[in-house]
Amino acid sequence: MSFANQYYFNLSAAKSPTSYQLVQHLKESGWKATRVNWRAHFSEANLQFNPQVAETLEYKHLLAEIVSKHCPDIMPLTFQINDVNWSVVLNQIANAYYHQNGQIADQIDSLKWILKPALLNNGQHIHVFERLSDIEHFYLTPNRLGGEHVLQRYLTEPHLLQGPKLGHKYSIRMFVILTNYNGVHIYPDGYFNIALHPYPGNEFQNLKPHLTNEHLSHDEFNVVQIPTYRYELFKPFYPQIKTILSELMNALVKEYPYPFQNTIDKTLGIFGFDFMVDTREKVWLLEANHGPCFPIEDEHPLQSSLYAPFWKAVLEDFIFPIATNKINDKNPLFEKIL
Repeated sequence: MSFANQYYFNLSAAKSPTSYQLVQHLKESGWKATRVNWRAHFSEANLQFNPQVAETLEYKHLLAEIVSKHCPDIMPLTFQINDVNWSVVLNQIANAYYHQNGQIADQIDSLKWILKPALLNNGQHIHVFERLSDIEHFYLTPNRLGGEHVLQRYLTEPHLLQGPKLGHKYSIRMFVILTNYNGVHIYPDGYFNIALHPYPGNEFQNLKPHLTNEHLSHDEFNVVQIPTYRYELFKPFYPQIKTILSELMNALVKEYPYPFQNTIDKTLGIFGFDFMVDTREKVWLLEANHGPCFPIEDEHPLQSSLYAPFWKAVLEDFIFPIATNKINDKNPLFEKIL
């Protein structure tokens, strides 16, 4: 690369896994680091997509609110619940779904509820309830995690991947880039988070088979991760995923039009979206993560097969166009969904 075409970045590899990966791949592409923003063709400022939109996607109770308002069919029935309104929510659920023979039942076999902290993404403090009284007991317990949560109808009949003997539950992680200058784009390859423990049906003493978080503790893997392109069954799911994301992004634009309008200072945000599939092969949105915890270890099993191509695509479709101020409406390696 000649000096006339030299490009500079101002990123701190220690700031986040996203910045770490960008630093490594920009260096491999011949870019040089600079400590001054005026010289940088790409900097941390370019990664600061609108915080209000980012929080609406990241925080589960805010995501549930916008989905409920604009596109409720893309996500399992979800309620915002906290220390103040829990009894109101519980009464609402009871009156709507638990009437049997003129009275309110405590348990309906087809109804289970999963409670998740709104601000956490590590699989901790998750509970599954089979009875209304169990939810009530939880909220009357003093030593529990407080704050904002979501109470979501649990998908009791998930589509399973066949293991050596039994089926295993899975979720699908896809990567999406939101920009303030060129819409929203999805990377066509993601990965399956497949639970290591066989799915036990309506047995909830051990939640490991039910949760597809990578780690439920610091020293134990809970899933195996396999790229989506290795599964033929992913093909019919992908159009559903794009439709779900398109509906959600249009909802965001209705609520927050300004962050998606073209401005002089170009910014983007990288998000991970998680999906579940039921036995009817209907895809459901579960949650979103802003700046997901991308692996930085070279030995990670998906590093060469998924993440290396992904980051090269990010550079080609987003970083280089920002640096050169040559924005293409259609990016060759991502698909535009808004």
